[in-house]
Amino acid sequence: MYYRAARVCGAFSAAVAVATLTFGTPSGVAAPAPEDRKPARPSVVQTTFKSVDAVLAAQWDFPTQSPAPLVVLIPSGGRIDRNGWHPGLGEDASHGIYAQLTSELVAKGFAVFRYDKPGAGRSSPGRFATERSNAIEAYTRAIDHARVDPERVFLLGHSIGTDTIAGIFPRFEAVAAPVGTVLLDSMVGETASLRIKAPTLIVNSGRDPDDRYQYGEFVVESRERAEGKEMETELVVIDRDKRGLLSESSKNGATVLTLDPRATGAIVDWLMRHRAGDDLAAATLAPPAAARRAARPE
Repeated sequence: MYYRAARVCGAFSAAVAVATLTFGTPSGVAAPAPEDRKPARPSVVQTTFKSVDAVLAAQWDFPTQSPAPLVVLIPSGGRIDRNGWHPGLGEDASHGIYAQLTSELVAKGFAVFRYDKPGAGRSSPGRFATERSNAIEAYTRAIDHARVDPERVFLLGHSIGTDTIAGIFPRFEAVAAPVGTVLLDSMVGETASLRIKAPTLIVNSGRDPDDRYQYGEFVVESRERAEGKEMETELVVIDRDKRGLLSESSKNGATVLTLDPRATGAIVDWLMRHRAGDDLAAATLAPPAAARRAARPE
């Protein structure tokens, strides 16, 4: 079961080449030029950027169409790489939770930008680089690509990454105003949430009361009462037997961490509903609602 609370304001085709043998072809007649073919654009583009005293490695994952709406992933704490692994844990990049989530988003037409934190993956160590300096420099680099639509950029924070987003949201706005924010396993409380001046989705586990209320229900209520105007906020609480949103398993002897598919589904669904400007306008004009419903995962 998961619990949802929402307040809305605001032919395969193959070319067959047939060779024909002709006799008596006049000399000096040029053969027809082969049809020009444009090389396929890479789906992954590597880059680096600097954060204080560290050089961070990162990548864009692109869908086929462009310019694409962009999701900038702000990771959890510690030395964690772009795939969602801490050093010594994951051997298969595709088994990381960020790699899995990225695959889902790219399949739906989103570009994703993710990075290795200092001392992880291909990034250099950094003594003075911080969560916030890493995040703002990553965001600045992320939107600087011709295949990205700078008018449709989303922030997606995980765990401590949610606190980073709330802590310096005005700095993200100064670079390019995000059109939406996703807080996964949120650590953002009532007061801090008010800095996020964008439609927001919160996805938390229901096992811990703090996740359900302190970082969930109370935040929704606080943003609803915000002075000036109500802020569009949606809360999805995933009820699980185990604490947290991650499950651990083994595949061919390798550790696999998996984000609860209901959480992934909620994120993809919300982003799909908010990626077009017309959708945002409609959401802003929608009448306030306080709906609660339980649903079984698909």
